[in-house]
Amino acid sequence: ENLPALVAGDRTDQSGPMQRLVALLALCSACAGLQVPVETSRCTRQAFLAGTAASVALGQCGRSSAVQTIDPSSIKSTLGGVKYFVSKEGACPAADPTGLAGSCFPKEGSFCIIDYTGFLPNGKVFDTTERKGGKPLAFRLGEKQVIVGLEQLVSQMKPGEEVEALVPSELAYGKKGVCTDDGECLIPPDSNLKYFVRLLRTAPAAG
Repeated sequence: ENLPALVAGDRTDQSGPMQRLVALLALCSACAGLQVPVETSRCTRQAFLAGTAASVALGQCGRSSAVQTIDPSSIKSTLGGVKYFVSKEGACPAADPTGLAGSCFPKEGSFCIIDYTGFLPNGKVFDTTERKGGKPLAFRLGEKQVIVGLEQLVSQMKPGEEVEALVPSELAYGKKGVCTDDGECLIPPDSNLKYFVRLLRTAPAAG
């Protein structure tokens, strides 16, 4: 049901996804007009995963932490309500550098290839293409092959662009979540999810 290839558990080397999480925490705070401590050391990544950002801010990891803020005016939104900011700008294809031909953004039916990492509200990685041996995710826009929130997000991205996003539960897995018949949930019901997404490339639909 609109599921990407889910991977239970965290990848062995979490440095990439955890840096994404720190940026996503900053996005959450920007929406609330706050600041969050940012430090990419192993100690800080573990503290954020454990939900102990306050201890990091107090320097309990043995070193001071930087503070990252995101200008609220830089936060964008899809029509459905996905909040995101662009951490790396993309570019229009070389054949249409100004975008006059309308090829800067993928259209419905386009094939899209992305790297992504998904985080639960507590910071746990529930799925990533960035794990060792992982492969980018390919899907066709508008075919409900991924969650609605990702479709909306990718439709507003240029190739090469990287974003940090907050996807509300109604645009993710909703009230069902991702659970087994015995009630064990990889993604609990009503979970607002955090995503890092990199649009690698797109291709128009044939015909």
